[in-house]
Amino acid sequence: MNEIGTRLKGYFLLITYAILLYLAVSNIKSVIGFLGKITLVLSPFILGILFAYVLNIVMVFFEGHLFHKLDKSKKSFLRKLCRPLSVLTTFTVVFLFLTIISLFMVPQLSESILTLKNNMNSYLEALNTFINDLAERYHLTGDIWNEISINWNEIIKKSSQFVSAAIPQIYIFTKNLTNGIINIIMGLMVSIYLLSTKEKLIRNMKQLLYAFIPEETASKIIDTGVQANKTFQDFIAGQATEALILGALVLLGMLIFNFPYAVLCSVIIAVTALIPIFGAWIGTIPCVFIILMAQPQKALWFIVFIVVLQQLENNLIYPKVVGNSIGLDGLWVLFALIVGGSLFGLAGMLLGIPAFAVLYIIIRRITKRKLKEKNIVIP
Repeated sequence: MNEIGTRLKGYFLLITYAILLYLAVSNIKSVIGFLGKITLVLSPFILGILFAYVLNIVMVFFEGHLFHKLDKSKKSFLRKLCRPLSVLTTFTVVFLFLTIISLFMVPQLSESILTLKNNMNSYLEALNTFINDLAERYHLTGDIWNEISINWNEIIKKSSQFVSAAIPQIYIFTKNLTNGIINIIMGLMVSIYLLSTKEKLIRNMKQLLYAFIPEETASKIIDTGVQANKTFQDFIAGQATEALILGALVLLGMLIFNFPYAVLCSVIIAVTALIPIFGAWIGTIPCVFIILMAQPQKALWFIVFIVVLQQLENNLIYPKVVGNSIGLDGLWVLFALIVGGSLFGLAGMLLGIPAFAVLYIIIRRITKRKLKEKNIVIP
C-alpha cells in the first residue's frame, strides 16, 4: 500500500506541475508582466545580491591576504574585526576606483563624444578627400570607381546618421540610469549586510534544504552550488581583470602611436572585452570607424596594432589571468557563447560560458557515476 501511495503521490505532483506549466505558457504575457512587477519591487535586493556576489571576490582577497592574521588571532575581538575591516576596505577601494574613473575618464569620454559629433561633417569631407586622393594616385578612375565611390559615400552617410542618432540615445540612457540611484544605494546597503553575514545566510539555506529535501538530493544541490559558485567567481574575476589589462594596453599603445580618441576607443574595447573570444574584435569595429573619420590614414595602422596586441593578449595575458578556470575546451566555449548570445543577448554572452561549464561538470559527474555502476571503463 505504501508503494502504491508513493506512486500516486508522484503522479499527482507530475500532473499538477504539467497543469501549472500549461497555464503559465498559455498566459505567458500575464506571467511576464507579473514577474516584471515582482522584479521591480525586489530590484534593490536583486542589485544587492549582484553587488555582494561581485564584491565578495574582492573581500575574500582582502580577508586572505590583508587581514588573515586577525582571523587567526587568539583574541576573539580581533577575530571579529576581520570581516568588518574586509568589508570596509572592499567598499573603500571600489569607491576610490570609481572616483578616479569618474574624475579622469568621464570628462574625456564626454569631450571625445561631443567632439566626434560636432566634427562629423568635417571628418566626412576629409575622408572623402582622402579617398579621392587615393583614386588619383593609383589611377582608379572610370565608371567602376564612380560606382564604388557613390556606394561608399552612401555607406558613410548612413553610418554618420546612425552615429548621430545613437549619441543622443546614449545620453538619454545615461540620464535615465542616474534616476535609479536610490535603488543602487539601497542595493549597496543590502550587499553590505549580505557580505557581513554570508556564513549565517548560507547555513540557513543549508538548513532549509536538508529540512524539506531528501538528504542525498540536498547534498548534491549544495555540491553543485559550490562548484557553480567557484566557476562563476573564477570566470568573472579573470574576465574583468583581462578586460582592464587589455583596455590599459590599448590606451597606452594609442597614446604612444598618437592615434585619435585614445580614451574613447580604449574604454569601448575594455567594455566589449568582457565578452569572451569576440569581445575585443566587436569593440574594434566602431573604433576603426571613428579613427577612419578623424584620421583615415591611421585606420589601417590601428587595425594592425589591434591584431598584434590581440595575439600577445591571447598567448601571454589571457592564459595567465583567466587560464583554464572554467574547465571547457575551446569548442564548448564557442558553443556556449553562441547559444547564450542567441537566447539571452548580451547577458547570455557574458554568463553563458560559466553556466555551460557548470552544466558540463554535472553531466560529466553523472556520466562517470553511470559508467562506474555498469563497471565500464573507456580508455
